Amino acid sequence: MMRSIPLALIVTALLFSACSKEPGEGGRGEIRGLVYEQRYNGSSTVGNPYPLADQRVYIVYGDGTYADDDTRSGPSGEFRFTWLRKGDYRIYVISECNDYTNCTEGIWVNTEISSRKDVVNVGTITIRNY
Repeated sequence: MMRSIPLALIVTALLFSACSKEPGEGGRGEIRGLVYEQRYNGSSTVGNPYPLADQRVYIVYGDGTYADDDTRSGPSGEFRFTWLRKGDYRIYVISECNDYTNCTEGIWVNTEISSRKDVVNVGTITIRNY
């Protein structure tokens, strides 16, 4: 009977060590930032960048290919993704291209949550409006 207890502990320890958590929801980390818009007239900027409300912001967990979640920016351009686990993340916002054909492109920011309760600020992401 004494031999089964250490064996059970070893099996339990191996099971828990094999369960590594991938990036994504389920943690206590947070990623936040701002979305600004810069207007253009041809190739010239018009005025200064300003906060952009209600802009869709996307997040990709780990090395995924597609957006795992999205949120909208608030009145001051602020956005945040909460309850994230440790790991690598990519944030992106859709911006217009400079070819006048209604094309769009992603503006990407790579970041990492390195500890359980990290609050990572990715700064300001500025999109273009032609």
